[in-house]
Amino acid sequence: MTNYGHKNVVDESARKLVAVITGGNSGVGLTAAERLLSLNNGEGIEICLVCRNKQRAEVARSSLLKSHPNATVDIVLIDTSSIASVIKGAKELRIKYQHVDFLYLNAGAFLVRRGINWSHMMKEIFDSDSPGQKILHMFSTGEGLLLQRDSLTNEGLQQVFATNLFGHYVLVRELEPLLGKDSPSQVIWTSSRASIKSSFNVNDIQHKNGQDPYGSSKFGIDVMSVALNERLNKQNIYSHTCCPGLVLTNLTSAIFPMWIWYILLPFFLLMRILISNFNMTPYNGSESLVWLSQQNPKKLDPMARYESNTSFLWKRYVSSRKLPVDKDTCDQLFKECDSLYQMFKRGETIDNIDK
Repeated sequence: MTNYGHKNVVDESARKLVAVITGGNSGVGLTAAERLLSLNNGEGIEICLVCRNKQRAEVARSSLLKSHPNATVDIVLIDTSSIASVIKGAKELRIKYQHVDFLYLNAGAFLVRRGINWSHMMKEIFDSDSPGQKILHMFSTGEGLLLQRDSLTNEGLQQVFATNLFGHYVLVRELEPLLGKDSPSQVIWTSSRASIKSSFNVNDIQHKNGQDPYGSSKFGIDVMSVALNERLNKQNIYSHTCCPGLVLTNLTSAIFPMWIWYILLPFFLLMRILISNFNMTPYNGSESLVWLSQQNPKKLDPMARYESNTSFLWKRYVSSRKLPVDKDTCDQLFKECDSLYQMFKRGETIDNIDK
């Protein structure tokens, strides 16, 4: 395990830390929960798994309690694609906790038609002046590699936008009374190297008219994180984004069956010589999520995304990447999301309103 520079010693007289993790029933979210418990001796932190599926959440909770029998692990059911579900679940969280130290916004949707967008990939490679660099870029970010799809939620929102970005934005707003104040709180978004600036249009934040809803939503996460810092740092709330890299989880199994991934595994391990974010396992991918929890948030760069990496020799480390965002885009995205949020708070519905 990476040495983060200090020991975590449980002070029995101190208030326990609280970590709320959306998408905490599997993959990187569940692994981060387990690692947070280990770092805090199992009893110095309370974990709340925020999940859609109660049965899967219970299985995840049981696995955490098996390795940490004295831990406190709660479950709150929230579907981040449903704003009504987010508002209801946030109310339960406000009753359950007095303060949240770490709010991990990790739940995500990546809707793809299985397979590779071969025609686009070949066109991009052969039209490039540096095909080798283009191949590396496409494999490290996924840009243009996959055939994506999207759908409408029952509330009239684009599903990927609602699940990845807007539902989490609403959760932050609803939990503001539990964040910051006397002690700092960290809002930690799971972004991605697939965060593509060219896929994002601030005049179409739901990505109704594009072909890369996932890349758009992840860039929107990067933009929103910067926007929140400008507005919430004075309340002792600090927002940062992280990237787990390529990890074999439920999301990747939607692209190819797992047996294909395992066949490709030696290739990806070899590619670590050139692309260090091919982390493959949730444990490696969770490195940046856990690392951020051990930092002084006031000293972190609000304009950076923190990325999990694994070297060819299996050494885990965290790197930072400057976010290509500007103040005007941050202000407009926040304004658009806040307008939608206030509409839902008033109980109004979306009648094909273009945002």
